[in-house]
Amino acid sequence: MEKIYINLVKNEKWSDPKDKVPMMIGPKNMKHPDKNWTIGVNIDGKWYNQAGFVSKDENGNPKPGEMTIILTPSGAAAQSKNDFAKAESGGNNEYTF
Repeated sequence: MEKIYINLVKNEKWSDPKDKVPMMIGPKNMKHPDKNWTIGVNIDGKWYNQAGFVSKDENGNPKPGEMTIILTPSGAAAQSKNDFAKAESGGNNEYTF
């Protein structure tokens, strides 16, 4: 099995474990400095955007010292909100896997 490298940098917009923005994000794509693009992760020919959030327990409380990494297929933001997280697709508590 090949190694998968996931690069993360500090998100300047994050300030508190209770924030709903990621603590860590993909690094800026310097090949396109005029765009707000980041460098994603390529897994078997498909691109994913990465983000790291403070892990939370079953009650939604931050778990200090733990991080949950989320990989989202590139372009997923373009999906309609109704198709994004259906219960039958295994979606569950936010940031808890």
